[in-house]
Amino acid sequence: MAVNTKALKARIRSVDSTMHITKAMELVASSKIKRARMRMEEGRFYRSVLDEAFTDLASSDSVYSRIREGLPSLYVVIAGDRGLAGGYNNNVFKLALASLQPGDFVIPIGRRAGEYFVRRGFASPDQMAYGAETLTAADCAAIAAKIKVMYDAGEIGAVRLVSTRFVSMLTQEAQLDTLLPLEKREGAKTSSVLYEPDPESVLAAIIPEYLAGITYAAGCESLACELAARRSAMDTATKNAQTMIEELNLKYNRARQGAITQEITEIVAGAGR
Repeated sequence: MAVNTKALKARIRSVDSTMHITKAMELVASSKIKRARMRMEEGRFYRSVLDEAFTDLASSDSVYSRIREGLPSLYVVIAGDRGLAGGYNNNVFKLALASLQPGDFVIPIGRRAGEYFVRRGFASPDQMAYGAETLTAADCAAIAAKIKVMYDAGEIGAVRLVSTRFVSMLTQEAQLDTLLPLEKREGAKTSSVLYEPDPESVLAAIIPEYLAGITYAAGCESLACELAARRSAMDTATKNAQTMIEELNLKYNRARQGAITQEITEIVAGAGR
């Protein structure tokens, strides 16, 4: 019985230590989520402006509007730098793998995405330089420039973005968007804008800004989703640890009481002889 109580006490200390870690991670995520949501809202507004501006250009007779058959696709996949965020990373990976075909390319954003797709041969180790939390507008501009070079050279026929959409603090959804070729989006506003010298030339000049802007906005929203998912996961883990500690304390007290009762019984039995 003594060995049992010692084991229970060690288990309680271990779970309590884990609970302190999960609580600390929850607090860290909570402290970052407000700023991340502000950036997300700014990114959403910028993305809506881009979508509206490119509605007219999407209908122009441009190489960026034409469907290309028989060419591989390039995927920009945004996941997290760390785990312990519930199903956040796995949801992104599952959605990407459901669409990826042999020969397709992946530009991963986030350390987890880099490790995942390098292991599967869709990305090279030198493409793991983009962190999800440290992603900057300059990083997105570099990604956009690389995409444009590959698209102009005819190496790829489509560009797709896999990221996560923020629904609420408790709900985040992985989503797949097609960036190239340009598509006229349903519900987008149209405007009578005169482009000089012509829409095709304007589109060719500003397509990198479009790709970079959409990628950066998606990165900001994905980061907010990751922090929200981690906060929720760590909150659940902390509550589960607390429940486990209560159950273990109950078992420990019962075992300790049983040991005391046994000792008293032995003393009484010995005194009666």
